[in-house]
Amino acid sequence: MTSNPNTPLSNAEISHLETLLATPAFKKQAMGLDEIQGFLCAVISGPERVKSGQWLPAVLGNPEYESREQEDAVKELLLRFHAEIVSDLAAGESLGLVLNLADPSNAATEGEYDYSAWCQAYLDGVEFSSAPWVEVGDETEINELLFSISLLAGEIDPKALKQIKPREMAELQKECREDLPMLAIDIHKYFQSLRDRASDRPKVTAKNPGSTAAEAKPSKNKLH
Repeated sequence: MTSNPNTPLSNAEISHLETLLATPAFKKQAMGLDEIQGFLCAVISGPERVKSGQWLPAVLGNPEYESREQEDAVKELLLRFHAEIVSDLAAGESLGLVLNLADPSNAATEGEYDYSAWCQAYLDGVEFSSAPWVEVGDETEINELLFSISLLAGEIDPKALKQIKPREMAELQKECREDLPMLAIDIHKYFQSLRDRASDRPKVTAKNPGSTAAEAKPSKNKLH
């Protein structure tokens, strides 16, 4: 196994990681690789940095490793997967999604990919942030950015979608699936721009104490 933490996972290593996560050591608590990617995209994109010691337990549950070698192998692969997502989001081109095929027993979705698990995990990553997204950025903008992900995750109130005809809904979902890779990039860019703006602000010091007229803003409601 490679020792370079910035080396993207090979197809063989992705298969190996999936096999490891499916072993009895994880007691079916670990996320699937598609869910891990969705979750980490949100965690990496959000308003604050999240350390590996925080997100690793969230994606792995409470495993009982068979050996120290197994634990080291899983964590090394996941850390490299995380680094790969960081690099892809920062590059700002497009994100190669890790998706599973939809339920093969459902003839309506035969041969299609399952976006719902990825998107639900992304929303879980949004909620994982200790700094609520809608309190850091503009609530309307963030809701608009998350609309497609929320729709594909099945988290939009059905009452709000009642007037959309079935054919129009199918077309809307298709557009959301096609837009998802770049949408993940756009959300990352949105919070990066907020971080850049914050770093450009003058620091409050004895010589620059800030405005005494500043008032605390009222907190906004969470998205979900």
